[in-house]
Amino acid sequence: MCTNGVNTQQFTQMLDMVDDHVALEYRWTHRLAHIAEDAGYEATSKKLHEAQALLADVRSLLDEAKDSFENEAMRTASDSSTVKLV
Repeated sequence: MCTNGVNTQQFTQMLDMVDDHVALEYRWTHRLAHIAEDAGYEATSKKLHEAQALLADVRSLLDEAKDSFENEAMRTASDSSTVKLV
């Protein structure tokens, strides 16, 4: 369905794709943090864990953006509906 010139289903799928990508980066950052820690690179490990936490924040914001988009799209779709007596 298109609302305000935006294919809402495609937009939602694109948000999911971004979330999947960030989830992959989250896992790799976690893995690298532990590799650095095991090798004795404590400062590097700490920074990677901080980056991992920020990636978790990104995923949370993406979820909020998706929820907001779905709510706004539904509201816009219902506002634009008109009924005419024939």
